Amino acid sequence: MTTNKGTKHHASIIAIAGGLGSFEPRKPQVLDNEKYEDKGVNYFIKDPELYRNKKVVIAGGGDSALDWSIFLSDIASKVTLIHRRNEFRGALDSVEKVQELKLLNKIKLITPSEVTALIGETHLEGVKIERKGVSRILETDYFIPLFGLSPKLGPIGNWGLDIEKNAIKVDTVDYQTNIPGIFAIGDVNTYEGKLKLILCGFHEATLMCQSAYRLLNPGKKFVLKYTTVSGVNGFDGSRKEAEKSVVKAIV
Repeated sequence: MTTNKGTKHHASIIAIAGGLGSFEPRKPQVLDNEKYEDKGVNYFIKDPELYRNKKVVIAGGGDSALDWSIFLSDIASKVTLIHRRNEFRGALDSVEKVQELKLLNKIKLITPSEVTALIGETHLEGVKIERKGVSRILETDYFIPLFGLSPKLGPIGNWGLDIEKNAIKVDTVDYQTNIPGIFAIGDVNTYEGKLKLILCGFHEATLMCQSAYRLLNPGKKFVLKYTTVSGVNGFDGSRKEAEKSVVKAIV
């Protein structure tokens, strides 16, 4: 296995516990969207000062779109919030705050409406929006679509593993994949009856470890012991054991 740092790791067993994967922004279905990425189109707000005294168009109907519209209303020269519905999914106090700022002309609210095209030569210069069948162009320096995040497997999806609905298919014996020696446990895997719960992840990890031990030590007997009975070795080298029961003879 090779990491993004180029280091090769040799192992007989690989356990994939990647959760839901890496999260990527949900991108709007706009032509030439990637052309303007980092050239006026941003999916995250890392430094609000970037938008000081700039015209900003935000699209979305959740907490992120509402909260950033409120925040940037004191920084940007103009903030326009666009949502395809009249109703927002965010917190009620945020919706009321946006409505208040709209009345104060600090936020321009356009609903129901959608961005249908991006305009500009080398940098974003405007967005084309459609509202009730009528199209028009808004001049802007930045377009920030905030439609939430979508989990992706990332490079793991190119390992030759059986994938189903963005999850790795495994058996229910030891949660091994279609490639011998590679296991997948937790939210990253899928099988019939799968429940994405932490408790299930612990169960899967336990069975996976036993199977991995047998693969690494063929022919060697595996003895399962309980820590409450046999005790465990502490990090300081001391032995931690439960107190022995007192046995009293009856005479």
